[in-house]
Amino acid sequence: MKTKIYSLIFFAALLISCSHDFPKEETAVVEYIDGDMTTLVVPSGHDLRPVALQNTSINLSAESQADLVKVKIYKIEDDVNVLLFSGFLDKEKSINSIVKIPNHVSLLSVQADLATGTKEWIVTPTELESLVLEDDAVVDVDGEEGKSVVKTANKTAGGDDAPTWTCNDYSNFTGNDNGSFKISSTSTQGINVDKKTTIYICSGGSWKPGYLNDNSNNLTIYVASGATLTLSGTINSTIYNVGTFNGTNLNLSEKSEFNNWATANITGNFSFSTDVTNYGGSINISGSVNVSDKGHIDNEGGTINIGGHTTISGKFHNKENSTTNVAGHFTVNSSGEFDNECRTIISGNFINNQKVNFTNASYTVITGSFTNNSNGEVSIKEGSIFKCASILSNAKIKGSKAYSIIETGAIRFNGNSGFEGELDVCSSSVTAKMIGNKVISTCSTFISSGGCSPGYNNAEDADKDGVVAGVDVDDNNPNVASYNYPQGQDGYFTTLYEDLYPCMGDYDLDDLVHNYSYQEGINNQGTITSIKFDYKFPAMGGAFNNSFVLRVMDEDDNAALSLETSLYYSSTQIERLHDSQNKTTLFIFNNIKSIYTTNTGAIVNTVNTDYAEIPVLSGTVTNINGAYDEFILQNGKMGYEIHPLYNKLHANYSALNNPSMYNDASNFLRCDDKSSGINLFVNANGFPWVLNDLPMDLPWPKEGVSILEAYPNFSVFVMSNSSLDWYSDKNGNRNNDKLKKLK
Repeated sequence: MKTKIYSLIFFAALLISCSHDFPKEETAVVEYIDGDMTTLVVPSGHDLRPVALQNTSINLSAESQADLVKVKIYKIEDDVNVLLFSGFLDKEKSINSIVKIPNHVSLLSVQADLATGTKEWIVTPTELESLVLEDDAVVDVDGEEGKSVVKTANKTAGGDDAPTWTCNDYSNFTGNDNGSFKISSTSTQGINVDKKTTIYICSGGSWKPGYLNDNSNNLTIYVASGATLTLSGTINSTIYNVGTFNGTNLNLSEKSEFNNWATANITGNFSFSTDVTNYGGSINISGSVNVSDKGHIDNEGGTINIGGHTTISGKFHNKENSTTNVAGHFTVNSSGEFDNECRTIISGNFINNQKVNFTNASYTVITGSFTNNSNGEVSIKEGSIFKCASILSNAKIKGSKAYSIIETGAIRFNGNSGFEGELDVCSSSVTAKMIGNKVISTCSTFISSGGCSPGYNNAEDADKDGVVAGVDVDDNNPNVASYNYPQGQDGYFTTLYEDLYPCMGDYDLDDLVHNYSYQEGINNQGTITSIKFDYKFPAMGGAFNNSFVLRVMDEDDNAALSLETSLYYSSTQIERLHDSQNKTTLFIFNNIKSIYTTNTGAIVNTVNTDYAEIPVLSGTVTNINGAYDEFILQNGKMGYEIHPLYNKLHANYSALNNPSMYNDASNFLRCDDKSSGINLFVNANGFPWVLNDLPMDLPWPKEGVSILEAYPNFSVFVMSNSSLDWYSDKNGNRNNDKLKKLK
């Protein structure tokens, strides 16, 4: 048994004089436990990793305005987002993979840079199996914990639901007011309205009243799909159009209201002093538009075409998923405001005397000049694109919340005004005097394409891997388009090794304690092609001088490891060995104890805190063919391999669930080993010599203390609750007197 062997080796090691790179404290007396390991039996199929291997299937909605989007997946721990994945998604390619989710993590954040801005989905791990990213998702901040807090807006292409009704509920309209009436055929009946009246024009019906007097806004008109309403002149009524509305030289008074879900055709000019809302429909005006200081027009997911000029003294809001086309000039008066959140094309000049905002990755093209007068406020932000022939401004033009593009010709600022904030000004006329804080002039900003915007620089793909710059996480590397962080970015998982295989020893699992953090480089086909690693070895409680092995799939024997310069360990100690039988390459970190001491028999940080400073070994492995794993060589001897349990992540890489071709198979079924089938390196009770993927930099058992004593709830996890968080410092999970924690 290990307790007997260590009694001799450990005390002998104390007598060996050795030099250390760090201060070393006095050695305390080792406390060993009596008896062998527990007789607990691991149930069949139980995975002793305290993480769930969660299947992922994330798709981009077929209705999405964006064709290619950035996606990031975070785990939420203690209200902090930790990045798990950074990559891309398009309509042809899903994100299909397995991610490691610690048992204690109940919520994940999925964020996507869609055409209409960055959206977030807060989901449970299981919801990753069938998540569809849609542009019109809105976050419900009051969602219950453990449930998805994303709702799909109950709207049409951007607006409220169109009204519905049943015509049979109403009597035929005969010209009277004071009631609810229907029109089911062609009617020219006029009406004088003094009392509340509702007229429903049913499918197949049409109404062109010979006269309409509604001076007190007592009339409401509903136009069904397949129905037509024709009016002209001044209107004081409320109109809900789901069919066809025809108007001539129309003026909507402040008493009226106009809501459109379908088609509105206005011949001549259109002026209004009220609310006009276009819910996903089309409004076509042959003449000019005048929005008074009391007027307000919202284009919510529809199209507005204006054949003449536009003058705004009130508010004009071109919202998400909306398009506005103006054939003439566009003027915002001193009391006006214009907001573009999607697509606006102006064929004339644009004059701003008050306030204009171009936001939410919008796209604005002005064929003529853009003039911003003294009191004008201009904001171009959130990845918007603004193009015009020239700019004349008497006030600042500001950007924020992600760089936006301004593409123009001649530029002139009067006074001390200029560009300010996150703007990339693409013009040969820009001067240093015009550029304020954060402003650049590179024409290189990437903006992804979408339903509103064609994007900017989004056709560039320097490494020719099929993923454009700005979405590709490394556009200089054709083998990397996404990053995966199995432990979470800058986070570590822990593996504990027992090194007296094939005997169980005292099962303190502190003979090699390994903390690891990986960044996986993934190509356009979803295959791991490279890894960056950060390793820490905070404890080595074995008297053996074990070697640590990083093994990678390597079909062509091309894998290469590069170790960053380290004061503690030399790359000359790393041995490269190719396993041609299994098409893998082994990178063997020999004499790993040398990061602390030249005494190869020393016991490190399992009795006392011998070394409080824990070195980090960092490096990169390239030319990987899909996957990698880790194990150790007992006392550094080839053939004496000690591996973790079967890993479902490597189901398609059988070589990684088996020893290398160099392993001594005679260790199987010797001493306590009862390996069989795919269950290798386990004893008769199903316990392994390695526990891995522990989701924290956790304390390890003191020398000679079984893992089952140090973590009392580990046995509950094994026998009855495979989702138990048995390792964190709560719920009596830890017997702190039996654990070694660095000071």
